[in-house]
Amino acid sequence: MINGYDFDETIYDGDSSVDFYLYSVKRNKKVLLNLPIQIYGLILYILGLIDKTKCKEYIFSFLKRIDNVDDYIKDFWKINYSKIKQWYLKQKDKSDVIISASPEFLLKPLEKKLKVKIIATKVNKYTGKFESKNCHGKEKVKRFLEETEYKNLKAFYSDSMSDKPMMDLSIDAYLVKKNTIYDLKDDREGNIKKKINWDKYLLIFGLLYLVIPISMQLFFWFNRLISIPCIIMLFTATYLTIKKFKPLTQEEYQTIFNKKKIIFFVLMIIVLNLMSGAGGIFQQNWDYHGRNAIFKDLIYNSWPVRYDYSNLAYESKIFGNAGFLNYYFAFWLPGAAVGKILGFKVGSLFMLLWQTIGTLIFFYYLVRFMKNIKYRYFFIFIAFGGLNIIGHLVIQNYYYHSTLPAIGTTHIDTSMGSFCMSSFITQLFWVFNQSIPTWILVMLFLQEKDYRKCGFYFALLVPYGPFPMLGFLYLIFTYIIFGKRLDKFIDFDRIKSLLTIENFFGCISVLPVVFMYTLNESLKGMRIVDAINNGNLKEVLINYIAFIVLEFFIYIIIINKKNYKQIIMCFLFFTIAPLFYIGGADLGNRATIPLLLVLYILVLKYLDEINKKDKKVFLKQKFLIVILLLAFMTNFNEFYRSLKNTYLNYKNNEPQYADSYKTFKQFEGKECATFITNFVATDDKDNKVLQFLLRK
Repeated sequence: MINGYDFDETIYDGDSSVDFYLYSVKRNKKVLLNLPIQIYGLILYILGLIDKTKCKEYIFSFLKRIDNVDDYIKDFWKINYSKIKQWYLKQKDKSDVIISASPEFLLKPLEKKLKVKIIATKVNKYTGKFESKNCHGKEKVKRFLEETEYKNLKAFYSDSMSDKPMMDLSIDAYLVKKNTIYDLKDDREGNIKKKINWDKYLLIFGLLYLVIPISMQLFFWFNRLISIPCIIMLFTATYLTIKKFKPLTQEEYQTIFNKKKIIFFVLMIIVLNLMSGAGGIFQQNWDYHGRNAIFKDLIYNSWPVRYDYSNLAYESKIFGNAGFLNYYFAFWLPGAAVGKILGFKVGSLFMLLWQTIGTLIFFYYLVRFMKNIKYRYFFIFIAFGGLNIIGHLVIQNYYYHSTLPAIGTTHIDTSMGSFCMSSFITQLFWVFNQSIPTWILVMLFLQEKDYRKCGFYFALLVPYGPFPMLGFLYLIFTYIIFGKRLDKFIDFDRIKSLLTIENFFGCISVLPVVFMYTLNESLKGMRIVDAINNGNLKEVLINYIAFIVLEFFIYIIIINKKNYKQIIMCFLFFTIAPLFYIGGADLGNRATIPLLLVLYILVLKYLDEINKKDKKVFLKQKFLIVILLLAFMTNFNEFYRSLKNTYLNYKNNEPQYADSYKTFKQFEGKECATFITNFVATDDKDNKVLQFLLRK
């Protein structure tokens, strides 16, 4: 018996017809004269006015522009023969039959070189007219039975379930995606294809989740001469990233797509986001005063958002006569667009949905990275953090003589003063606009084996979180210098892999946003230097040492020969970043978000399988669980605050929204005056670069 193969995307890496067209365009620009006819044919096909065969005749009409088509075909295969996949060349046999919908005139020259039989669609190579039915679906079976002496096949390989009729003739059937081959022995309906598609759709959706708000910011904030090319580059980088999608194995998909566990994760993530205060259903925390001010200004003002301070003495002393909203607002733009049409409250509900979707995307990328889905991944996520409970009891109660109880207080993340690590729950409840994009992009980066997209991923984080961006940059540079396993010093091949269109276009596309950040006048400094100048060095050092021990050093328990380099990499950043500040106290606990994810994953791997056989490891695992239970107290307080205050607000008929700032148009006497320069920049009429970049 013989084996049968589809051609395009199966044993050939790409679509041979598309590649031949692009080759022809490159060689003969007259081919482009048929583009209007081709577009016309596509429109007719989309509208259902012509069938696929007739549409292809319109497409192949470009052949009329080629005088020496045989020379084109010969030269084309000299260039593109290398795209025949290696796995096929290793297993091919002279009895093989290749059956394709591509034109026979294009594939027939390969018969001699591959020494196999090729059946394809008969197309006139001079006119593009079809001389047979399109060799697709059931037509492939008909042509196979007519042109061979066989009635069935040993195996059939294809990238598409449209070839199921051929698979039904075969004892074995295989689905091919890139260089991964899936056995359809127990899956003749091709359910694995649905899982692969879902996997790819979630990659596409995750990228668009980040790219669309950035594109909105570029389009509405910047001069069209700048924004349009940037948006084109951004979407080009996105397309190239999607094109290089690599599926998982059949076994991994079967493990990940567990319906019962997926439902659990979805429900729990919805609950978490509801309790965070998003949408104003549960009580919003203090940070929402500023968040809602940004959101309302985006809704009720034209874009870019400008502020007229000419008649306000206090505000004009800071920004002069005019300012504009400038700092990490991209996350809100989709919701603000909805809010412009349907109002603030509907826009807020949309942001609840938007935030929940982002969290779901992150968790999918997490389980994809782990190549498994387990309930413990969620429970460790909501527990993970530092031992703030101990810091609160020891430092606050004894050192500062605090009267606040340890459990049930509103917020104990800051028990070591300005030195703190924000747990994932704190991030979701307080700085979702920075944390969710960071979670998504770090997980995308960690799944890459090389560095061909790292610059693109870094660029996508720039408009969302300047502080997490610094931690992400540290992570990327560390891996570039020492490798993903931190075991090889930098080499030329690693540097070369950075030189991709994705990285270049991605970084160039966000340069206007980077320039705008340089206009913000935020306070900067070192905590130790300030402590010396303020005479409170002892207090600051105590807080810093407690922070190092209780927030990070506790996780040294998971260290082993495999992960010690990664732990050292994390700890170096954890100890250095909090010593500096920019614009307030948040640099340390925001810049560390990417490294916290790395540490979280190391914890997941350490607890992925409970090892009762090795008593030493088992004891460490139990101790780690105790640490997580104590760390959970920080997040318990967030849940407690949310539930208690939400209940009281409903009982007293008070709103759940934290909305005292209203707008940044006027901020005298408001608490936001201390950090307003983080969000608003002077609309300096003398800055020619700014006036050129900023949309009028």
